[in-house]
Amino acid sequence: MKSKRKEGKVHSMETNTDEGNDSTEDVYASECIGAVRAKGQKWFVTLLLNNKPQQCQLDSGATCNVMSLKDKRRLAPRDKLTQSSTKLKLYSGQFMTSLGLFVTECVLRGQKYTLEFEIVEASQQPLLSGSTCERLGLINFTIPADLNIIDKVQAGPLSKETLLSKYHDVFNAPVESVPGEVHFELDAEIQPVQCAPRNVPVAMKAATKAQLDKYEADGHIISVTEPTDWISNMVIVKKPDKLRICIDPKHLNRALRRSHYIMPTLEDVLYKLPKARVFTLVDARDAFLQCKLDEPSSYMTTFWTPWGRKRWLKLPFGVSVAPEVYQRKQHELLMGLSGVEPIADDILVVGCGDSDEEAECDHDAKLLALMVRCRQVKLRLSIKKLQFKVPEVRFHGHILSSTGLKADPEKVKAVLEMPHPSDVKGVQRFVGFVTYLAKFLPRLSEVCEPLRRLMDKDTIWHWLPKHDAAVREIKQLVTQTPVLRYYNVSKPVTIQSDSSQYGLGCCLMQEGQPVAFASRALTPTEQNYAQIEKECLSIVFACQRFHHYLYGRDNITAETDHKPLIAIFSKPLLNAPKRLQSMLLALQNYNLKVVYKPGPEMYVSDTLSRATASGTHTRSMHEQHAVCSLQTEQVDVEHINQADYLNVTDQRFIQIRQHTDRDGQLQALRSVILMGWPDCREETALAVREYWPIKEELSVQNGVIFKSQRVVIPRSLRPEMLARVHSSHIGGEACYRQARDTLYWPGMQSEIKDYVSKCTICNEYAIEQQRETMMSHELPMRPWQIVSLDLFQHSGKDFLLVVDHYSDFWEIDLLPDLSAETTIKRCKAQFARYGQPDRVISDNGPQFSGVEFRKFAAGWEFEHVTSSPRHPKANGKAESAVKIAKNLCKKALREGKDAWKAILQWRNTPTEGMDSSPAQRLMARRLKAALPVASTLLEPWGSQVGRSLTHQFSP
Repeated sequence: MKSKRKEGKVHSMETNTDEGNDSTEDVYASECIGAVRAKGQKWFVTLLLNNKPQQCQLDSGATCNVMSLKDKRRLAPRDKLTQSSTKLKLYSGQFMTSLGLFVTECVLRGQKYTLEFEIVEASQQPLLSGSTCERLGLINFTIPADLNIIDKVQAGPLSKETLLSKYHDVFNAPVESVPGEVHFELDAEIQPVQCAPRNVPVAMKAATKAQLDKYEADGHIISVTEPTDWISNMVIVKKPDKLRICIDPKHLNRALRRSHYIMPTLEDVLYKLPKARVFTLVDARDAFLQCKLDEPSSYMTTFWTPWGRKRWLKLPFGVSVAPEVYQRKQHELLMGLSGVEPIADDILVVGCGDSDEEAECDHDAKLLALMVRCRQVKLRLSIKKLQFKVPEVRFHGHILSSTGLKADPEKVKAVLEMPHPSDVKGVQRFVGFVTYLAKFLPRLSEVCEPLRRLMDKDTIWHWLPKHDAAVREIKQLVTQTPVLRYYNVSKPVTIQSDSSQYGLGCCLMQEGQPVAFASRALTPTEQNYAQIEKECLSIVFACQRFHHYLYGRDNITAETDHKPLIAIFSKPLLNAPKRLQSMLLALQNYNLKVVYKPGPEMYVSDTLSRATASGTHTRSMHEQHAVCSLQTEQVDVEHINQADYLNVTDQRFIQIRQHTDRDGQLQALRSVILMGWPDCREETALAVREYWPIKEELSVQNGVIFKSQRVVIPRSLRPEMLARVHSSHIGGEACYRQARDTLYWPGMQSEIKDYVSKCTICNEYAIEQQRETMMSHELPMRPWQIVSLDLFQHSGKDFLLVVDHYSDFWEIDLLPDLSAETTIKRCKAQFARYGQPDRVISDNGPQFSGVEFRKFAAGWEFEHVTSSPRHPKANGKAESAVKIAKNLCKKALREGKDAWKAILQWRNTPTEGMDSSPAQRLMARRLKAALPVASTLLEPWGSQVGRSLTHQFSP
């Protein structure tokens, strides 16, 4: 290395350290380049880049390496540049475009390094950043720790209360956007997908609308009106204390190109932490929602809601690239902080020193420096996840503590606490487990020989001390090297998981060799899960236990012996039952590839799941203080109740359960769901074979069978349900639309159509096929803006009908006579009830064409429009309503029922092609009718939202 003095341009990377600067063009959003003339000493070093010598300038203030395009072409003319999102800012305030990122090998002192250079159009020698200079050993930074402390009061060690008080904004201020924007790269060969909209369960609409409004008010989402290439579906997950709204970007995830961000290894962290004694773990609050999307990426996250399309302005949960995007962002935000290690979704602060007092002082300085940086970049932290000054933490299968580095006992605890076999089958499973691992340590087979003899034919079961000794020795051997290998971040990773009737077992493997084991017993609630739910729960458990190994990894292989689980991973989230939905959402944090492996080959996980220690799982101290531990709210599925998502009263639910208990076919189906489906359709019992195509969507809860979010109706209740659905004698399609959100049985749609087609009353008053539709009137923007009037006769009596164009809601009044005065009085009564319309449409009857009606129109300030003479269809809205009213009245009279109940049922039925009934569109609420309905669904929309908001924000 040599020094040169000369006058001229100095291109150096400048960092803005002004703590009060809130500019969005912060150093963490862009890189700054200065261009000034100055006299002073500059330092250069000649490096071997791409096997060619190149002189580079050292710049301790630079935050990235920079090279001119000319030098890049000389060093590697054929190497292509990769796209770069870094912004380069001149000292004068102007921006310089980065042409791309150039990655090359550097040789220094016989050792190879990988360097990244931002390529620019400039005429200067390459710049090496401060971090690169330190990594290559060219510069040694020695900054006293106390310089990082802002306004430190010498009043003893930092307490948690002081930290939370002084940096109240960091832990409690609303979530904002950190500097910089996130951009998604798409595979151009994959075509955009616009998913069809899905209905939201009626019981969840009010709370969903309230949560969407809150997200929109907080600046997380915004409405979309223009066309978009990508449209995903919305997924609702009800937690015990809140409602989470996510998207199901299954198709979008296939098109997103991953940036393959490399996670730090144990070796990358250890050398920075000499004499570590004190640790603090912090976690970002709503981490993804602190990352702002750029506009093109935001439009890719468009999703359907019942109130129109919305798009995410922040990084949404569920996008496959979100974890690695956030990891990169967090590293950029905290770059340069000594003793602060961003690892996956956690931030680890380490205090080092020769004594506890010195380490605590060092820790406090580093933690305060972190707080200053978080305040500067508006990174919000979680109070709930704060682990303040803990004595040890887990990382990559090891424990970092004041006593040094040691192996984590949790990764072998499942094997060491495995109960000894109690019968021949237990011995067979244990020997299979040993046989698989014997290829890594042949002596295992010799130690296992006494256990093999217990499986000999005609051998009477006996368990002797030599068998106990063999089991204990085997456990010790399989939990040490070379059987148990060390985790290698550069090698592919596989998780093998399985579920038995009472337990879960899993193993983390690399190249077929185990890295860590885990198992736990199922809770009483989990033991009643369907088999597919247990198998999915075993994968969730594996990802939770091995989260610090898996988070941010590419292509994680998950092996399962349950074939139906493979199909559910390839289907949209909305097709899965609610419990599975919650599990699948939690697994979207990982890039999983679920593959089938026959049960007899799942030696390790099968043995662990069937030999779990008794009792429920409790979190150990190490797990509580784990770096990168999974959020428990993502796997809290025990409290999910399918009935909460249905428009079914408690009494009706009990009735369905009682009839299900007496239905032989559904009892057989329930057993198959709980015990697991066969591998092929031919092996399925004939009684339940018709359910084979939807086996992945079936679940059991509280004795009732569900298909996704719909109740499977027992055969004995189907006639009653058909009669209730068709009680108002609406058409077959309308009946099916009313039933499909709540009810299911095989062939339900065809049975409804057949039932309606055989209805004598419907056939007697069947409507003839209509002629071509005439041009419609102007579309109204609100209820009761435009109304139509018409007179008709029924059973020798005259009636006035008033219909609202916006909602299709109509009213009928009995007329004692046909005078204009009587007609106007009835109109006034309706207008006083629903409000003055802007426009009234009628035919040219004498009641409407006279002077009295014109005075009425002028006095009540509405525009009166009459249809063309001899063209009554011009008043088609009223004519259509009259037909509906007459048919309902005729059918009710024919059946001897109350006509007003038929009218009530019609007003409460969702309109074809829409997701609401006339009553809902006019009154913003449902009407109580014959079908069972929860009382909360009868409340006006506004009170439902208010009540949900009160519940959400109440202490």
